[in-house]
Amino acid sequence: MILSRQEVALAGALLLPALIVGWLTDALGWSLLAAALIWIYIQHRQRTQLLRWSARPLSRPQNELEPWQDLAYRLYRTLGRSRDRHRDTLAQFKSLRSITDALPDAAIIVDATGTIENLNVAAQKLLSLSPRDSGNQLGSLVREPEFISLLKGQIDGELVEFSSPFNEEVRLEARRIAMGADHAMILVRDVTELNRLLSMRQDFIANVSHELRTPLTVIVGYIETLMSEDLDAGTSRELVRKLLSPTTRMRALVDDLLLLTRLESSPNPSPDELTAVDMGVILNAIAADARMLSGGRHQVEVDMSSRAQVLGIDSELHSACLNLVTNAVRYSPDGGRICIRWSPVETGVMFAVSDQGMGIPKEHLSRITERFYRVDLAQSRVRGGTGLGLAIVKHVLKRHHTELRVTSELGRGSTFFCVFPKTQLADPVYKKEHV
Repeated sequence: MILSRQEVALAGALLLPALIVGWLTDALGWSLLAAALIWIYIQHRQRTQLLRWSARPLSRPQNELEPWQDLAYRLYRTLGRSRDRHRDTLAQFKSLRSITDALPDAAIIVDATGTIENLNVAAQKLLSLSPRDSGNQLGSLVREPEFISLLKGQIDGELVEFSSPFNEEVRLEARRIAMGADHAMILVRDVTELNRLLSMRQDFIANVSHELRTPLTVIVGYIETLMSEDLDAGTSRELVRKLLSPTTRMRALVDDLLLLTRLESSPNPSPDELTAVDMGVILNAIAADARMLSGGRHQVEVDMSSRAQVLGIDSELHSACLNLVTNAVRYSPDGGRICIRWSPVETGVMFAVSDQGMGIPKEHLSRITERFYRVDLAQSRVRGGTGLGLAIVKHVLKRHHTELRVTSELGRGSTFFCVFPKTQLADPVYKKEHV
């Protein structure tokens, strides 16, 4: 054992007095024994300090002798580096956990037997799991045959779709991602809305094809008849006149499709594109058009209790209001009253169209702004319309920072309305009315 300089000095400080005292008292052995005992006591004290420090190694060591101090500080620095690495690892784990918890999709780590090792917040919501389920079999908690087969790696493509075992109206899609030979990540997402949108797209294509096929069939039939050499001039002119109706219907449908596509794909208008739109002029003109469309069969009234102007795009607002008013005419019985209102409310100015028509069942209210969605398709075809009017209204109002609302009572009629917020109004006119 090699002694440090500090220990050599300490040994000398103990040994020299022991030799002197032993020589003077003729008890050299006892003096050396006493010096040795003191040396042992000092070393024992240093060892005790080291052991006491090791119980709480986060504080600095208190040893005075260099060998013990060096040993303690080596341990102290090693523990410090280990603690720093542990902090870094824990910070990375927390960062990764916060990322996975922010995911809208459920993420579950399982071992080769399907035992849950970790899961995120979305897994608790989508699959009704909890952190206490760690260590349990995922297949015993989500008892869906296809999901269990996926969990075992028995599904080609590692992807399945199934109804949520906790809510039959929710459709879930699960994917298995292998993580080495012993672990896998199970990702689960809610595809209910995606399936609904895909269904809407398929319905849209089918509806467009259907709406175009009927007038095209009529047009082709008339054209084939016109190609006959036996037709006289009067009959030919009559057939050409009859071509006007289906071609007009096709043109209206195409125009509405183009308008709706532009509204959906265009960003909201910038402030430079907005002008102060006089709703009084628009609504009075639309009321006149409605009276012509009605042919005197309805009472069309206009209530202009506000003179506020809307900051918007004139043509879009005219199209939205016209669609709502013409719908009221189409769906109202003869003799019914149609009221067009532009009136101030607490949060802005309200535009409303009320009719005394058949009304709309509650189960249809959430879907009436879908493309080609009709509550009474047969009657709608009799009275005209492309089936895109309310979809156009929805997107026009969205671009003007408001939304379409409906109140309806079967057999009593409906009211379609929206409230343009104060921020969407031309300030001078609005403030003058509300002084």
